[in-house]
Amino acid sequence: MQIKGLEDRMKFEMMSVPAIAGRVGVLLASALMVANEPALAQTSQPGPDAQSIEQRCPPPLPEAVSFLAMITEKLVTPGVKFDMKDFTPELMQQVARIQKDEAARQAKDWPNLCRYAAANAAVIASGKRPRVISMGDSITEYWLVADPGLFNSEVLDRGISGQTTPQMLLRMYADVISLRPRLVHIMAGTNDIAGNTGPVTDQNIIDNIRAMILLAKANRIKVVLGAITPSSGFILRPGVNLSARIIRVNGLLRQLAAEQKVVFLDYHAALTDADGGLQLAHSNDGLHPNRAGYAMIKPLFERAVHKAGER
Repeated sequence: MQIKGLEDRMKFEMMSVPAIAGRVGVLLASALMVANEPALAQTSQPGPDAQSIEQRCPPPLPEAVSFLAMITEKLVTPGVKFDMKDFTPELMQQVARIQKDEAARQAKDWPNLCRYAAANAAVIASGKRPRVISMGDSITEYWLVADPGLFNSEVLDRGISGQTTPQMLLRMYADVISLRPRLVHIMAGTNDIAGNTGPVTDQNIIDNIRAMILLAKANRIKVVLGAITPSSGFILRPGVNLSARIIRVNGLLRQLAAEQKVVFLDYHAALTDADGGLQLAHSNDGLHPNRAGYAMIKPLFERAVHKAGER
């Protein structure tokens, strides 16, 4: 698959497949490989501001596109079990190649501003103001794959799998504020709890999300704050049950929403089982909702957006 020019890049970014950057470690549960990158020549390379999106943001490995599309479809199709133990040696070799490429990308673009750069440029050029932007991690990103009909030119998905709240905070201007939406839906914290970018306190998570809310409000953007969805386990933390911490952080998020006078949407209550995990019928891996799970929370999302819009 060749990706040439801004138009093709925009098409690639809007495909109903997961983005390449930021998710390999989460989906496949192994640490990113360290890539040794040559230093850029100081005199021969133009600065970032002088480069086009294509120059700043090279396309992903072609093999990663089909591979990650397959993985995501397994995660969102009800009844399909997702287990890394089923991966063949050949698949694991492919994983290693994708991880190496991703490590090099993340070293240059930690918040992954490249992920939606072309799509954002197109929105700005159109002059149209989105009604809603969803900011989040894989649970937000895969929603587009599970239910593409929910998203359109008025409702945009800006989720990136594997991301933590500090990464989203760095994306807040480029992926939300610059597009001038009327409302932002924020759902974050799962990967902070999993430790994707290092250990954090509960207060770190809350402070990062508070900063996102304050940025939105300062730009007259209304906010819906989503609870962290339940989890039966984290791929990167096998054998560790973090359900109690998810519940604790959700309590702090509810308090934050009340403090900031924004709508709080309790996804956890809608999806949890008796043990604090994700209901089996609504997830294939215990962490990500499948299409049945997304179908359950879709009306909650729509009602919360309507409620916030009337404030």
